[in-house]
Formats: sequence, C-alpha cells, structure tokens
Amino acid sequence: MNLKANSETRLLFLGDSITEGFDLSSFLPGLNAVNHGISGLSTGELLEAMRAEWFASKPDIVFLCIGTNDIARSILFSLMLENTTRIVHNIRRHVPQTNIFLTSLFPTLHNSPRPNNIIRQYNQLLHSLACDLEIRYLHLNPFFAGSDGRLLHRYTVDGLHLTEDAYRNWADLLHCLLHKK
Repeated sequence: MNLKANSETRLLFLGDSITEGFDLSSFLPGLNAVNHGISGLSTGELLEAMRAEWFASKPDIVFLCIGTNDIARSILFSLMLENTTRIVHNIRRHVPQTNIFLTSLFPTLHNSPRPNNIIRQYNQLLHSLACDLEIRYLHLNPFFAGSDGRLLHRYTVDGLHLTEDAYRNWADLLHCLLHKK
C-alpha cells in the first residue's frame, strides 16, 4: 500500500469539531484535501450525515476521527465500534480502493465528560477494530499528551478543542506519514 502523497493525491477527512477545525489549506498546502468534519457529531450521527457527494473526488486516503462526543454522551463502546464499522463499510462502498485510517481520539485536559482513561480504553479497541477491518490505525494520542496522559496545555484552549499549535503538530505528523519514502 503506497501512501506517498503528492499534489495529485486526494485526501478526505471525516469527523467532528476537532476535524472540522483542521484548516487543511493552511496546514496541508499543496495537497488536495477535503474536510467533512462536522461539529457535535457522534459516530451514529456521522453515519447518518454521510453523503455520496463527499466521495465524488474519489479520495485516495480517508482519515476518520470520531467518537469523543459519543464518550461525552456515555454511548457504549460496542455501539461506537459498530457505527465506526458501518462508516468504514460506507466509505468502502463509495471508494473501494481508498486507504482508510482510523485516527485515535485525542486526549483531553480537565474535560470530565471525556476522561482520558476512557479515551485510552476506546483507542485500544479502535486499534483492534482497524486490524479486524484490515485498515490502518493512526495513533496520534501520545503526540499530544503530557507524561500524565492529558492533553498538553499548549494544544488546547478549552480542554477539548485544538489550538493552531496542535493542528500544526497533526499536520507535521501527517506530512511524515504521507511523504515517507
């Protein structure tokens, strides 16, 4: 599976407000990247919101980062994983040859509806799901957490949403992934 990206490579990002806040034209210039992050969505709501036209560009790579709102709403892991599986199947139905990355949930800082121990547990299950579905898992959580496992102060303004520094870090990590030889 060749992931080396260039200006011809089409990327699609799906997720919630954390994805929606990722200004792809600023942080991934020169790449053909589309963002369909929608603030407030859970896994089930993203599944319902997905539209065929989102895949019209025939993305080569889809990054899916969803689930933090499910955790805040105490949705069972089993339902989150079922919804995520259905999202992946929906992506495959529209673009069967695309590379799909399940992206770990980001840690939080002082965000009681989204405790980091729950996020870490879910990320482990998400990693297993990626293996089961034979897709890739992008474990970003450790690149944003301090030694205490919480989101670093410089990466958030409200304990959940990311700062420009955080998005720059995410973009740098994606550049490493997409431009490695």
